Amino acid sequence: MLLAIIYVPLALRGLDDFRQFYTGGYMVRTRHVAELYDYDTQQRFEDLLIPVGRPFMLPINHLAFEDLLFVPLSLLTYTVAYWVFMAFNGALLILCVGLLRHRLKIQPDQRKWLSALLLLAFFPIPRALEKGQDSIIMLTLLAAALWALDHGKEFLAGLLVGIGIFKFQIVIPIALLFLVWRRWRFFAGFSASTVAASLVSLWLVGLDGAREYAHMLLSMSVRLTSDADMFRYGTHPRDMINLRGLLSAIFHGNLPHGYVQFLIAACSVIVLLAAARQRPSLPLAIAAASLTSYHFIVHDASILIIVIAGALCSGLVWNGAVAALLLIAPLCAMIPDHGYLAAIPLLGLFLLMLGCAPERDEFSAGACQSAIAEGSPCR
Repeated sequence: MLLAIIYVPLALRGLDDFRQFYTGGYMVRTRHVAELYDYDTQQRFEDLLIPVGRPFMLPINHLAFEDLLFVPLSLLTYTVAYWVFMAFNGALLILCVGLLRHRLKIQPDQRKWLSALLLLAFFPIPRALEKGQDSIIMLTLLAAALWALDHGKEFLAGLLVGIGIFKFQIVIPIALLFLVWRRWRFFAGFSASTVAASLVSLWLVGLDGAREYAHMLLSMSVRLTSDADMFRYGTHPRDMINLRGLLSAIFHGNLPHGYVQFLIAACSVIVLLAAARQRPSLPLAIAAASLTSYHFIVHDASILIIVIAGALCSGLVWNGAVAALLLIAPLCAMIPDHGYLAAIPLLGLFLLMLGCAPERDEFSAGACQSAIAEGSPCR
């Protein structure tokens, strides 16, 4: 009801994230793609296409290949394009239910709707729907990758994760863990789709555009020091459901900016090293990547439903309890500068997952194939 009453009307007025995707698609279609990462040009086109009557800017900050998806939508009016994209994301959620169903162990035939309700009960997912964000695309790619791994298709799984390079801060840590775990076919698939996406993006924006993009990323991360910078790039570290958000909230005003950045990097390395010592597990890799991602706000957390669902169905009391808390905790993001509170149960669940790695290397032949070989039903 809050989403319907408050947020959707704001999004329809152009005061939410779909604004930047629609503008990016329009700039690609009208051959202004070389200026895609020029801040002033972005602002000019956003004000031209979606005027809101006051200063409001959301920078285009994803790899350019993703904007090709929004080129057809830019042929429609902004309002129509918004509803079409919401319908597209709704269809992806239905697909996610099917992809994740084999992982859920608590649904008798009369409760098949539980997995759908579990997704809708997780605030980041309806939030991503309302914002017109691409996080549900990322969730679908990871759910499909999990399905592929469970069926022994490691190259395909890596290929799917690599397509998610538009959120490289999430997929690169996942790929690094699979590289350390020596899952060569997964990493080969990831490399193939990542290189293809990067080359398409470079072809679209050129070398100058790539340099502007790198400058933007640095400005949004390690150089983000003032409230003015945060407003300019629409990025507030304490809204982030990760180590960056948690440590920024704890040490804001107590340590110099450079020290905080070093502490975030050091803790991120520790998390990745701890995960690397476990057996291969995509849910574990997703949890680790979510914690270490430099940019991970509430709609990005949609992917955590994969981790939460697995923990709720694990039969382990503490894992289930912390997962239930994590299911609710992202509501803290409705309070400005308090999204970081959800990082606490995420960190707790990650630590619990370290102690209950899979008993077998389920990605070497696929969980379903292994189950059949052992005479057990494949869920």
